[in-house]
Amino acid sequence: MICKKILKKALFLSAFFVSAVYFSPVAFSQNCNSHTLSPAEPGVVKWVYDGDTLLLNDKRKIRIIGIDTPEIRHHQQAAQAYGAKAREALRELLKEQDYQILLRFGKEKYDRYQRLLAHVFLPDGTNLSNWLLENGFARTLAIPPNIELANCYKLAEQRAQTNTLRIWRLKNHQLKSALSLPSRIKGYVRLKGSVKKVLHYKKSIIIELDSNPKRPIQIKVKKRNLRYFKNLDPDRLWGRKIEISGWLKNKHGKRRLYLNHPSQLTIIKEKKKLSPVPPVIEWSLQQ
Repeated sequence: MICKKILKKALFLSAFFVSAVYFSPVAFSQNCNSHTLSPAEPGVVKWVYDGDTLLLNDKRKIRIIGIDTPEIRHHQQAAQAYGAKAREALRELLKEQDYQILLRFGKEKYDRYQRLLAHVFLPDGTNLSNWLLENGFARTLAIPPNIELANCYKLAEQRAQTNTLRIWRLKNHQLKSALSLPSRIKGYVRLKGSVKKVLHYKKSIIIELDSNPKRPIQIKVKKRNLRYFKNLDPDRLWGRKIEISGWLKNKHGKRRLYLNHPSQLTIIKEKKKLSPVPPVIEWSLQQ
């Protein structure tokens, strides 16, 4: 009985002393040409596969860090809107610099396809990721541990969103309600909704949004990535309204989105106070 009273009191207090995590454009003030990156290594581009993948003269394949551009048509993959335009824009930009580039490799040097992971710069200092984002050809993609410039890249993306440039004109890139999101929707999404559940597991935390109960939308945060969320207490998210972006996947009858970095999340500030006893929160003590 005493334990229940303590738990109820803790929930009551958390309703009024919620951690002030609010990710706004002001928070992303980082130099995209940061000297904290690895030393620059020169390279020459031989071929541009798409907006985020390059082939060098020495046959190395480069996957540009921090961004994801729409797909072009290849193999079984259908072309996506602005995929070809992103590739052509990148080709023209590289041509102006005679295809000369500077590579700054990430902390994790290779992806699962054995492509080299690098921030790519032009000799004039242009950061390719920042340029593609700012011009509406790409979305941010923050994958730890290669997140050195994630905040800066988020700023560039927000500028393109504000100006409704290119991909941000597309229907599937608009902010949608998690509660009314059709079950068939998958891939890149921008969602808004209220947190319904917070569940703890041994290696991850699941944050469930108020959505279709037959096809719930879950946000998964790996516990090893919590160190990037210094001001976030997941247990204090229940009932809060949030906005989140990322790739929605279907898994075991549930829709799941992975939260890797704070740049994906905005916690909406609300004036009204929350109920002192949340009726829908669930606590999982599974280890």
